[in-house]
Amino acid sequence: MIRRFSKLWGLCQGAALVAFFVPAHAVEKPEFYQDVYPFLKANCISCHNKTTAKAGLNMETPELMIQGGDSGPSIVPGKSAESLLVEASVHSPDIEMPPPNNKSGAVKLTDAEIVVLKTWIDQGAKAGVQAERQVTFKALAPGIDPIYSLALTKDGRHAVCGRGHRLFLYDLATRQLVAEITDPAVKGGGAHRAMVQSLAFSPDGTRLASGSFREVKLWKRETVSAAAPAVAAPKPADEALLKKIAETGKVAILNHQLSADGKVLVAGCADGSVRVWDVASAKSLAELRGSAAVVKDMAGHEWTVARETLEQAFQKADIAKIEAQNKALDELLKKAQEAIVAMQKVLPEKEKAVKPAQNEKATAQKAVDEVLAKIKAAPEGKADAALEKELKDAQEKLAPFTMKETSALAAVSATENNIKDAEAEVKRINESKAKNAAAITAANAAIDAAKKSQDAATAALTAAKATLTKPSTKPVAVALSADGQRAAAVFDDGRLTVWAVATGTAVEDLAGPAAPNATLAARQDGAFTATSPDGKTRVAGATVRWVLERTLGGEKEPQLFADRVNAVKFSPDGKLLATGGGEPSRSGDLTLFDAATGKATATWKDRHTDIVMSLDFSPDGKRLASGAADKIARVTEIASGKQVNLLEGHTHYVMGVAFRADGRVLASAGADGVVISWDMILGERKKKIEGWTKEVTSLQFIGATNQIVTSAGDNRVRIVNDEGGEVRSIAGLPDFMQAAASTANGATVVAGGEDSTLRIWNGTDGKELAAFAAK
Repeated sequence: MIRRFSKLWGLCQGAALVAFFVPAHAVEKPEFYQDVYPFLKANCISCHNKTTAKAGLNMETPELMIQGGDSGPSIVPGKSAESLLVEASVHSPDIEMPPPNNKSGAVKLTDAEIVVLKTWIDQGAKAGVQAERQVTFKALAPGIDPIYSLALTKDGRHAVCGRGHRLFLYDLATRQLVAEITDPAVKGGGAHRAMVQSLAFSPDGTRLASGSFREVKLWKRETVSAAAPAVAAPKPADEALLKKIAETGKVAILNHQLSADGKVLVAGCADGSVRVWDVASAKSLAELRGSAAVVKDMAGHEWTVARETLEQAFQKADIAKIEAQNKALDELLKKAQEAIVAMQKVLPEKEKAVKPAQNEKATAQKAVDEVLAKIKAAPEGKADAALEKELKDAQEKLAPFTMKETSALAAVSATENNIKDAEAEVKRINESKAKNAAAITAANAAIDAAKKSQDAATAALTAAKATLTKPSTKPVAVALSADGQRAAAVFDDGRLTVWAVATGTAVEDLAGPAAPNATLAARQDGAFTATSPDGKTRVAGATVRWVLERTLGGEKEPQLFADRVNAVKFSPDGKLLATGGGEPSRSGDLTLFDAATGKATATWKDRHTDIVMSLDFSPDGKRLASGAADKIARVTEIASGKQVNLLEGHTHYVMGVAFRADGRVLASAGADGVVISWDMILGERKKKIEGWTKEVTSLQFIGATNQIVTSAGDNRVRIVNDEGGEVRSIAGLPDFMQAAASTANGATVVAGGEDSTLRIWNGTDGKELAAFAAK
């Protein structure tokens, strides 16, 4: 059972209670949707609908019933006595619907319902106006706050997760809860009125999309520029403490600042580093180096190294395939050449046999011709018994010689044809080998190019790392945030850098003119103000907030989405937002929106026959993969809207889809406990990956590698490669896991599930780094 869609069904998917408010109507003038549709839905439509149309009959609208099925129209407007539906409903001897003991639990219509049905048909079987579906949202029950979805920014800095109808943003660098993202219009607080089903950051991290029941909200990141008072300047540390720390760390301290409580000291050191110390023990808590620019450059180089590693592996595998093909071609070529030699050897003998056979036939034919001449010269040209016997004997002698000649000629022709066929085969094989040689040359060239790019990136990465250990600048002023989670420094070249103390990650830079005498102060809002001698100031680490930019669907556009929006995804360039959903068991819909304006640019209704569960854009942004409850993954070409791939292989819902960074492989996760990697060049299955005991609820390729991080219902977060090998398994988690993601370099993995806790692990060794529980 898929817990995401069953555990809370009784709660109408977390806060969405659906009710039909139908005013009473006189039976004398029945309305279809108000008086007829309810009992048809209860007893007929379960077997006669869009998805399951038994006997070819769909009974969801009057028009479809008039259109009918295999037995013709089910209703005849104005003539209930001639309508098959009425005949079936009264259980006539010829037709009885619904049948007794059916699996749908449908029962025979009551006499009152049959009267209403007949009256409606006799009055013309008009469709009428469908009652508006009204949705009443109620508060979630206490403790109903599972994490169904989460997302990471591309730079791996922030993670967001949905708990129930609420959104929580975390800073993975400081390992802190940053904020709860809320919509003031939601009564009682929260981001949505119903459960958060899907989340996605834009590639630049400035937008966040969250999907819920019949709506998607777009949130925009804003920097709060309001001034804030500075934290009271702490007193300087005494010389004894500074000496002790310097001796312990074997480093010269250029400048320092104590925390407000005097328990922590941040120091700018002569080796270009900024260090954080525990005052009581003189123990180093963090060594801060580099800049946000260096961190970004290193991430780019790491991506390039991984991408080119993947490219080389692909090309080498392709060469191996071609070489295996060449080996098979060589065997075929050898056989073809041997066949030519053999046929050419026997051809003269077969040609030699033709002439004698022709001569023998000619002699026998001459005898027949002589008898025919005698018959022609006989009275009235008629043969007597003797001539007839002579002719018969001559013809019987001719027959074997004719056969012998035919066989001899056929043997020559067959041998010549065999030679021609073998020569054609040799030509085809050589042409194939020539193409393969060109392909191998191209592949080797691609390998060489990838290797050069990889080597350059590796060298650049090494150089970037070297700047961390041997910086060319020195800190002239340092400061520590009031909560001790961030430190900042101004360097002699004017650069202002902010770090997260918990991880040592540089998170922000501000360039500026060289200022060897600059000062730095922490503000009460967590930002830092650098002041140059001329009084000019710069602020780094300003507070960021997420505000609602717009709502797609919702109360203003209730028909935009049929039900829950189970998947949202930004295109690689951030210009498009794709959404996936549909009506359960009836449709799977895809819609593309302009991310900047919120306008729908394309809608593909019924792309699937059941709800869409997952989406991913190809790296070039030209294709959109979708996985759905119809057990199928499909790939749509965005420009044309055409389906270019239909990938069947799962036996249950397709819960996740993800393209590899090179676009050559697509991975899909199934509620059947299987991950399948698909070769997108051939459009066929590459590998069926097993090892899960329950639903695989999400998956994502890690950066530019062939590794895939997955979450599953068997209380595990598991990393595998697209060939099926297991890289790591984080097992024994407390509950069913619904979502997982990884930073591009694989250094950090995050996941969440039914226990409402967002967990963070070291991606290289599986060690848990932090766990954020619901509050």
